[in-house]
Amino acid sequence: MYEVALIGAGNMGEAMLKGWLESGLLKASDVVVSEKDESKSRSIEERYRSGSAPDIESATREARTLVIAVKPQDSVGVLREVAGGADSEKTVLSIVAGLPIARIREELGPEPTVVRAMPNLAARVRAAVTAYAVDEGTEKTDRVTIEKLLGGIGEVVEVEEDLMDLVTALSGNGPAYFFLLVEALEDAGVERGLARDISSKLARETLWGAAKMIKETGSGAGELRAAVSSPGGTTLAALEKLERSGLAKTIDGAVGAAHKRAAELTQR
Repeated sequence: MYEVALIGAGNMGEAMLKGWLESGLLKASDVVVSEKDESKSRSIEERYRSGSAPDIESATREARTLVIAVKPQDSVGVLREVAGGADSEKTVLSIVAGLPIARIREELGPEPTVVRAMPNLAARVRAAVTAYAVDEGTEKTDRVTIEKLLGGIGEVVEVEEDLMDLVTALSGNGPAYFFLLVEALEDAGVERGLARDISSKLARETLWGAAKMIKETGSGAGELRAAVSSPGGTTLAALEKLERSGLAKTIDGAVGAAHKRAAELTQR
């Protein structure tokens, strides 16, 4: 019996597999992978030495926890293949965007524990933050295992499912917001005379350092911002310009737009 069946080994599925193995949480022999793309399946098997299932039904029967990491348009078909083996002893963890627990339940019935999770792209470097919501089945839910699996790719937080669309807008999409900020800083440096490679390094490492300070000092972002904003100094001049331009309102609007779109996709 495998600990985990990974159904779908695309970018995020592979990132999770890589995180589990690199962290030592699981051994390759603990995981069986079901991937419909044969070349991808061979590549995963060769790279990670994990097991390979001939089909989804086999993977479902042979594992305690099923991680569904397929494209949204493939999810219902996958759930129907999972359904026959998804009994009360199984946990089904879905990272499929826009797939609500209620829809999963329609296909799987009341017995298995169902988890809906939203990681982000930083899973590739084991620095994601993943929010998850649990719908218990007919047996006791093992939250420890759930958090360990998701923690293999970064930080974890449990939320109510009705907040998952907002989570998508904030942290699921979040890396792109910071990528845009780094691009803008880089371009501003180039515009004023820096070489592209130098400006890129300065912008990138500044973001990394700022994130590291927030994470490791325990100080809030507002507190750290105030600490570097000396009266009459260059930082304050820049921040006042950003405030006058309505940056906070723009960010709020961006999250709102993403939240609305996530809700529209979830309703389908």
